[in-house]
Amino acid sequence: MATLTALSLTPWARTTEDEAPLQDVLARVNLERGHFRTITEASLQAEVAGDGALGLSESEDEDEDEETVEGEQAKAKPTTRQELFNAKLEMLQHVGAAEQDILMALDFISLLLSKDAPGPANATISPALRQVVPSGTLGMDVWERMPQDSARQAQDELLATNVRMESLQQSADSLLAAADRLQDNVRKETQYWHEVLAISERGWNVCRIPGQQHRLGVTFGFSESAPEFSRRGIAALNVGSDGSVTLDRGFGTKPKALRVQLRHGEETVGSSQMPSVPNDGETTLEARIRYARDSLFDEELYHEMTRESRAQASIGVRMRGNAISFRPSQERAMGAPEVVFELLSLDEDDMRANEPQSQDGVARAIAIAARLLLIQAHRERLNKRSDVPPPLSEKKDERPVLPILRPLMSFVLHQSAQGSVNACLDGLTKLLSAAGVAHTCDTAGFSLPDLAGLASAESLVAGFMQTWVSDARLTITAKYHAPFDIRSHLETTLTHGSIGTAYVLTSAGSRDFRFSLFDELREATEGAVASGLAKALASFAGEGWRCNGREALLTKDSDTAEKNTSVWITLDGSSGTLALSSAFKKASWSAHGESEQESLWDASTEMVR
Repeated sequence: MATLTALSLTPWARTTEDEAPLQDVLARVNLERGHFRTITEASLQAEVAGDGALGLSESEDEDEDEETVEGEQAKAKPTTRQELFNAKLEMLQHVGAAEQDILMALDFISLLLSKDAPGPANATISPALRQVVPSGTLGMDVWERMPQDSARQAQDELLATNVRMESLQQSADSLLAAADRLQDNVRKETQYWHEVLAISERGWNVCRIPGQQHRLGVTFGFSESAPEFSRRGIAALNVGSDGSVTLDRGFGTKPKALRVQLRHGEETVGSSQMPSVPNDGETTLEARIRYARDSLFDEELYHEMTRESRAQASIGVRMRGNAISFRPSQERAMGAPEVVFELLSLDEDDMRANEPQSQDGVARAIAIAARLLLIQAHRERLNKRSDVPPPLSEKKDERPVLPILRPLMSFVLHQSAQGSVNACLDGLTKLLSAAGVAHTCDTAGFSLPDLAGLASAESLVAGFMQTWVSDARLTITAKYHAPFDIRSHLETTLTHGSIGTAYVLTSAGSRDFRFSLFDELREATEGAVASGLAKALASFAGEGWRCNGREALLTKDSDTAEKNTSVWITLDGSSGTLALSSAFKKASWSAHGESEQESLWDASTEMVR
């Protein structure tokens, strides 16, 4: 190994430019001599000697003799075991020598590469060589042995320049495309967060979707709704292709609303107003969320009314297809309209329902009252949940039926009863006016609380849950008689103990009478008016006349048959006639047709005097 450290390798001498290229020389040799495997030093010397230039040396002859002898010995086969062992030992020696040559060549190559690639080279250097010679001490240079081709080099440089320019152009295009994408993403992100911030500033709750923490959503439902509706009160906010925010699964695109109609037979006399929905392109995100909230609220309201209607068939509630109808029976309320509740999609709403009707205000009031009752139910659930919970038990709590239809039906019944009483009083006032009887009339109406005096929304809704009460009064002023009043008191309730409207009639000089049917009240009111007029005529007639108030009859004792001894008053509200009759004369007045020219008092003068 000491000789390796002193070894110095020098490169071959560079050939002159006049020499033929090596490639041409090799091609000429191959053409003249054939393949290089057939060219040996001995054949070349023999060729030169044959031409008379040189002779074979003695050493070469001896070498040829030795090779011939060794070849003959090699061809001889071993005859004994010792010769076989010797041949094996000789073969192993040759193999060992070849292995040592290979290892030395590997160490040489590894040491040579250790200067430029120390990592892979040091892994293949033998430990003995690593201890003697440091890595990287042997180097090499590559010498160009072929002449430079300036034209080819210029072409290669041009190709390399073009490749670099193309790569730079592709990099520039990629950067510009990335900048455009980044600008577009920034614009979309800005638009998205601008709309999200806008709806958050308007009071909508923006939160993360449960189970999907990477998505935002908006809560528009009601926390105290039924479970099947509270789960639908949240929708994801998705990013559109232009960066705008859209509600997931099309929330708010086809909203629904509750419509209330009042019908008399097949004729619609009143309808609640349905909200109008603009086109999809004109609907903002905040409006779509509001439509989704209102639609979910009306769906829950209709669902609760459906649950309640299943147990209200006895008081006139019916389910007809997708509509809930309530028609009071004729014995409870005369002329009461049928109330129909329908849940309709706003894009399928019948446009004819938007035409103004005579009782549109009543229908809108019923729709608003129904929504207020559901809000009150939500508030009561919240208060109940805030209270101390009851002790745990195995009994499962059932969800109670919300009272929504009953208060509304109580309102409808009471309004119908008011209309019947006011119609009766209107007919009586027309008769009294035709008969020339002075009177005043106060019709029945709703006694609503003063909104300024309400402390909270609960106190307003509590009025819908109480018994409806109304009063009507008819005051008659007669000659020579004190004015007398006829009062009608109405009470409507839909509690389990009492269903319907109760009427109380109070007249001067008589006790209170209670009725459960309007026809009974009407007959009693007509009788009270006739009785009061009879009492007033008795005072007007003078001495000798006696009044039978129950039969509205005036009587007088007389010795002659030519004088009137009895005068009676008849009042028929169904036909609208008032008659004053005696044995010899009769005067009548009508609320609709022709009447006597003289008043009741003038007509009675001829009969009683």
